[in-house]
Amino acid sequence: MSPSTKLFSLLVALFLAPLAAIAQDHPLLGRYGDSRQVGYKVDAYDEARIITGKINERGSTAQDGPGWALIEGKITTLYYILPAGRTSLEAQRNYEAALKAKGFEIAFSCSTEAGTCFNEGSFPGLFLGLALDGRVDLPKLQLGDFVRNFFGKGNGRYVYAKLNRPTGTVHVSLAFSDDESRGRAVIARVIESTTMDTGMIKVVEADEMSRSLDTQGRINLYGILFDFDKAEIKPESQPQIQQIAALLKRDPALRLDVIGHTDGQGGAAYNLRLSDARAFAVVAELAMRHGIDRTRLNPIGKGMGQPIASNADEAGRAQNRRVELVKR
Repeated sequence: MSPSTKLFSLLVALFLAPLAAIAQDHPLLGRYGDSRQVGYKVDAYDEARIITGKINERGSTAQDGPGWALIEGKITTLYYILPAGRTSLEAQRNYEAALKAKGFEIAFSCSTEAGTCFNEGSFPGLFLGLALDGRVDLPKLQLGDFVRNFFGKGNGRYVYAKLNRPTGTVHVSLAFSDDESRGRAVIARVIESTTMDTGMIKVVEADEMSRSLDTQGRINLYGILFDFDKAEIKPESQPQIQQIAALLKRDPALRLDVIGHTDGQGGAAYNLRLSDARAFAVVAELAMRHGIDRTRLNPIGKGMGQPIASNADEAGRAQNRRVELVKR
C-alpha cells in the first residue's frame, strides 16, 4: 500500500470514528448533548408494557391497570448517563422539543415529586424506577445494575410521545432519573408498530423427534409459543403439539420429561416458576386434548439455568426460550 493510500485510509478511519460512536442512537430520538450511552438493544418484534398516563402506585410493578399499555412492534431500548451538571428537567425539555419538531405528540409527561405520575399523589423517584422494572426487570445492559437503582434518590420524570405514520405508530417512552450520586440516567424505549415476520416457526415432525430421542435422548422444540409472562399456550403452537401427540401415540412405551426453559431476562426465581408453569401447560394440553396418559409425561421447569446460547442478544435469547423433550 502506497503512503498516500495509507494516509487516505487513516483519514477515513478518523472521520468515521465519531459516526461509529453515535451509530446506535435511534434516528427518531437522538442523544442529549454529550450523554454517555450505557445500553443498546433491539428486538425485531416483541411486546412491551409502557406508561401512557397516570398509574396506580399500588401494584405498579404488575404493570397493569390505568395508565399502562401493552404495545407490539420493533423495540429499541437505549440507556444514557447525562453529562455532569445537566439535570433531568433540562434533558426532558430538550427531548420534548426535539420530538415535537419531528411531528410527535407529547401525550403524557409527569414528575413523581409533583404528584403527576401516580394517581395517589407524590412519591420519590424510586417508585417510578420500580414501575419501569415491573414484572421481569428491564435488561441491565451496560448500566451494570437494575434500572430502579438509578432512581434511588431524588425526583423521577417521565415522557410518553407518539407519532402516527402510514407504516404504523411510533411510541416513545422516556424516563429520567435525578440521582446524581449514580449519574442521572435516561431510560428510553422506542416501539415501532410494524408487521411481524411470519412463517418463522419450524414444526419438528414426529419422525425427526423419534430419531433425535433414539440417538441423543433429547430434542429442543421452538414451535410451542406463549404470551409474554404467561403460561397459556398460543393457538399457533398446535401443529407442534399435534406432532408430539402423534409421536407418543405410535410408541405407547415412550415416557418423556417435558422441560421448560426461559432466557436470562428477569430474576431466577421468577423464571423458574414461569418455566415450570409452561411445562405443566404442555403436559396438560397433551393429556386433556390429545388423550395422552398423564403418567407418561413429567413436567419440569429449569428456568434460566440451562442456556444453550448467550443471553446478550435476542438471537441467543430466542434459542434459550424452548421446550425440551428428554427420553426417560
